[in-house]
Amino acid sequence: MGNMRNRFFSDEDIPYVAEKIKSFIKDYTEKFRKTGVVIGVSGGIDSAVLVKLSVDALGKDKVTLVHITERDTLKESTHSAKEVARDVGIPLKFKSITLMLEYFGLYSLQPFLGYIVPEKAKVEYAKRRMKKLSQNGPLYLKHLLGEGDELFRKDIAYYETKARAITLTLYYFANLENKLVMDSGNKTEVSVGYYARYGEAGDIMPLGDIYKTEVYELAKYVKVPKVVLNRHPAPDIIPGITDEVAIGIKYSILDKILLGMENGKSVEEISKELNVPVSDVLYVEKIRDYASLLSKIPVKLKF
Repeated sequence: MGNMRNRFFSDEDIPYVAEKIKSFIKDYTEKFRKTGVVIGVSGGIDSAVLVKLSVDALGKDKVTLVHITERDTLKESTHSAKEVARDVGIPLKFKSITLMLEYFGLYSLQPFLGYIVPEKAKVEYAKRRMKKLSQNGPLYLKHLLGEGDELFRKDIAYYETKARAITLTLYYFANLENKLVMDSGNKTEVSVGYYARYGEAGDIMPLGDIYKTEVYELAKYVKVPKVVLNRHPAPDIIPGITDEVAIGIKYSILDKILLGMENGKSVEEISKELNVPVSDVLYVEKIRDYASLLSKIPVKLKF
């Protein structure tokens, strides 16, 4: 897996990719002299794939699974996380960060999403907010650029602080057990900056050179539970908002555009080959370029 590749991994490549990832997990666990790995099991596809591959690489006794919940965690996420743990036969640890976030004052930023508000109402509220905030241009781009009014900045603080609290919690377990924390980020998310800096981060990123659409092929190969495979990918810190809604483009198109850019193709070439509007390619180019800048934070002063 180099820095440049002219195609997605084929069905024939996937067994090799799976073995390569397992070797990576095993090698770095040994290099860092750790007893195993800690995985935050969100109920999503990426962490589910890492669970299967980590168990194969290290054995069940060296893998700790943690499902972190808070006030807005959807019930289907917890159900999916339980299925992932049950599938591999590892007890699932539960940790609520609600009190931490409450003490921090986070929930006061979104007073509507209270404890007694039904999940359905939370989901509908989030969708309405997204639609309203997107009226003056792509919402995700505004997020990356730090634009928007005070209300929008409150939304960003609300969601990203949750992600950073998750990281803190995973390292708590990792420190107790002398284990590595898995970063479940994939190449698509890294390429467009779809993550909170220092949020849901880790020591190693086994899927970091795998596009999201390829993660799904891996998931089928390692046979993650169907309940996970059939879910729409979502961060689960924004009730009911999927990744594709948040980013503003479908993964099936986004990955193809990113691969074209990776191979040095022009905006016009990509637009013509994929039969997508030039505006879509320009949008992806813009968020990719800014995400590349953000990836260099913190910036080190050199003399």
